[in-house]
Amino acid sequence: MSNFWQRSLTGIVIIIAIIGGMWWHSYSYLLIFYTVVLLGMLEFSELIKARHVKVQTAWSLIIGSFWYITLFLALSGAVSELWLIFVVPLIIGVFVSELFRDSSTPLINIACTLIIPFYVALPFSFLHMIVFSDGAYSYNFLLGFFLLIWANDSGAYLIGSSFGKHKLFKRISPKKTWEGAVGGFIFTIITALIIANFISNLHLLHWMVVGLLISVMGTLGDLVESMLKRSANIKDSGKLLPGHGGVLDRFDAVIFAAPLICAYLFIVHFLN
Repeated sequence: MSNFWQRSLTGIVIIIAIIGGMWWHSYSYLLIFYTVVLLGMLEFSELIKARHVKVQTAWSLIIGSFWYITLFLALSGAVSELWLIFVVPLIIGVFVSELFRDSSTPLINIACTLIIPFYVALPFSFLHMIVFSDGAYSYNFLLGFFLLIWANDSGAYLIGSSFGKHKLFKRISPKKTWEGAVGGFIFTIITALIIANFISNLHLLHWMVVGLLISVMGTLGDLVESMLKRSANIKDSGKLLPGHGGVLDRFDAVIFAAPLICAYLFIVHFLN
């Protein structure tokens, strides 16, 4: 099977899983994205280990999982937000555990252990703030968010692979081109124009700004992911998704776009 059709088939399965999870129930939404977060943290752990760092993977998974799930439960009203304070003793546990490990690089080990949940679980937790922005679970805006991300990815891939000649950031990612970046931006803005007619959460102008932010941050997220993989001397963050690589390869745009979009929505809500 060619890479294009392999990539397309995998993409369709991912889209069905995400849309189905968001639509079915708030807990199916949680299950789908927690799976992404968990696999993403495991992939990032392996990426760090490629640099021969003795990362404490178990602590990374515990901290990331606790923060991600507890924030969801707090925003849904199932538990008090005070439960989130327990993330602090969990972080302290990383420092204390390092006392009992025979390593000459404890500072690097601790820093890399903590950056895993910070890089993966924390950005994805902003999706909770989006779906609970009105107090009750609603996936409408999040659906639009992902449609824009997919439009940017698809436009960049199709235009870049067909017409790409001018390198966007050759030192980091030789295959990415300015033509692909512009193609992704155009696809994203067109999709934002269409979405504004069906999802009325935001005014057309705000959807355009969201599309712009997603296109820019999606591209930056892709480049940063490439930089991290290059530093670890690996091609893909994983092999779980045929044609796409790993979970981090597929969701790098979400990691950078979700916090910024959440902040923009907060500003819009505050000004209104």
